[in-house]
Amino acid sequence: MIQNIFSFRMLLPMAAALLAACAAPAPTIRSQTDSGANLGAYQTFGFFDEQPGKQAPYKSLVDKHIKDAIVREMQARGYRREVNGQLLINYHRQRKDKVKVTQTAEPMGYYGYRSGFYGWGGGTAVTTNVQNYREGTLLIDVVDGAAKKLLWGSVAVGRVTEKMLENPEAVIDDAVKQMFLEFPGRR
Repeated sequence: MIQNIFSFRMLLPMAAALLAACAAPAPTIRSQTDSGANLGAYQTFGFFDEQPGKQAPYKSLVDKHIKDAIVREMQARGYRREVNGQLLINYHRQRKDKVKVTQTAEPMGYYGYRSGFYGWGGGTAVTTNVQNYREGTLLIDVVDGAAKKLLWGSVAVGRVTEKMLENPEAVIDDAVKQMFLEFPGRR
């Protein structure tokens, strides 16, 4: 009996964590690689906006988080960061307000029973649902710095919730990590 209670106590937090993970909206990620690209041949990387003459006067905290996450992923794959890297990385982020409208037809008459089967009664009621939400997009391009040729690109698109805005660094880290799972470079 004690063992069953212990197992139940262990199972409950794990089940709650699993449900929470399932409830969190995951971004849709799409990546594409140039068929002739050999990303393993490169050793260094940098960012387009850090090239001489291209620096922005300042960066937001969100931009800092994005860059930090990209740097971690590239360094984990054995690339070194340099201002004039062999690979140059460019990213773009965007957030838009969206509206989703859905309509559902529901039969009427006798609670849906025999509605319209005998040529009378029934009909259809239409329920319209309108849902407002925010959609976030992050694009990352990896370019051959000398040839200025796109070698790999990835885009993540997903809903942005208020909870995500409370801790954007963790959300950005997770999205960038997921995007780089499809990166064909060094491991």
